[in-house]
Amino acid sequence: MNVDRIRLRRAAYIAVAFGVLALVATGPLHRLLLGLFICIGLGMGWLNAHLTYRTVTRITRSETPSKQALLVTTAGRLLGLTALAIVVGILARPNGIGIFFGLAVFQVIMVLQTVVPELKALRELS
Repeated sequence: MNVDRIRLRRAAYIAVAFGVLALVATGPLHRLLLGLFICIGLGMGWLNAHLTYRTVTRITRSETPSKQALLVTTAGRLLGLTALAIVVGILARPNGIGIFFGLAVFQVIMVLQTVVPELKALRELS
């Protein structure tokens, strides 16, 4: 059983729930496009996490794991996602800012997915 895959899947479910909440919250405010961009940001965050997991798995399983290969793929992916988010945020002003909210919320989800189980394990040890 792969814990990282389970955490990634659980994070996707939580992101979908937050996306639905964003759409429900922005709909009555007549800012449905903002909610859509938040959902896109959540999706981009999940895509980044998924690609990171696949890249790290592929590089660490190779015969000669390379830190440089990991650095290059990570930098390229982050540069691409950041550039896309900035372009969308600028072109779709003012609602495009939602893409950054979505990315930020997904990062919080991923951090909590990592930290909470570790805190529980530390409490059990003490």
